[in-house]
Amino acid sequence: MDYEVVIGLETHIQLNTQTKIFCSCKADSWNEAPNTNICPVCTGMPGVLPVLNRVVVEKGALLALAMNAEMPPVSYFDRKNYFYPDLPKGFQISQFDCSLAKGGWLDLPMPATEKSAAYLRRVRIHKLH
Repeated sequence: MDYEVVIGLETHIQLNTQTKIFCSCKADSWNEAPNTNICPVCTGMPGVLPVLNRVVVEKGALLALAMNAEMPPVSYFDRKNYFYPDLPKGFQISQFDCSLAKGGWLDLPMPATEKSAAYLRRVRIHKLH
């Protein structure tokens, strides 16, 4: 049998929003004490419901357009159930089935070297979620 090796990377970014994606807690808390910018939504307490941050969707859509991605007319979130020690609420909200955008690419300028001229390297995007 012949096999083709395909290597992919999963990368994460943080959009520059004032608040988190599903609550009004401060998003940028790098210089603050741990667990100070959390609320019942963050911890998944019973009886609380997440509210989607409109600015996150808008900035995500701008990113998708900048990455030449296709945006379907409908996008939704799912709860993925996990039982990990570092995930006390037992689930993660993600866009598993119907993500904000699919496909796309970024052209990254690569510098000239002794052996080659400057060129663009295209990085393909599978899914933005």
